[in-house]
Amino acid sequence: MDFEAFLVILSRWVHIVTACISLGGVFFIRIIVPIGLKSIESPEQRTATFLKMRRVFKMVIHTAIVLFLASGIYNTTRNWHAYAQDRAVMHALWGTHMLLALVVFSIALYVLAGKEPPANHKTLTLVNLILLLIIIALASTLKTVRERLTTRPVGAMLTEAPAPK
Repeated sequence: MDFEAFLVILSRWVHIVTACISLGGVFFIRIIVPIGLKSIESPEQRTATFLKMRRVFKMVIHTAIVLFLASGIYNTTRNWHAYAQDRAVMHALWGTHMLLALVVFSIALYVLAGKEPPANHKTLTLVNLILLLIIIALASTLKTVRERLTTRPVGAMLTEAPAPK
């Protein structure tokens, strides 16, 4: 395997793993943590526990944003030629994917800014959870469309006559 192929695989892997960690983290902090915190009787301990978890989550999300940007820029530059094959569809998918990603980053940075969360952090985190699911659907659709535009279907390869020698 050459170095370029290694970078392509590594970048794709980083992007997908970061998406998994981000989605799982947002699900955990928004759905699981509030249920777990109910078992802590003292409001002070509940708040202190939440703020400690939030601090770790903040570091994870900040790292994820950097990894998303680095791997996303690399993946986009590697595949931009394919987007020219069907500009309307590819740019609609890619553009929506990017726009929603920027919205998710902005919401996450806002919700995680400061030592205390804003009053509407639960609602905004739920919005981010839903947007992350939509972004993943867009990304998988984008990859499928891109692959269909850049490769011949297996069935077509099997029915084509071999090239004369």
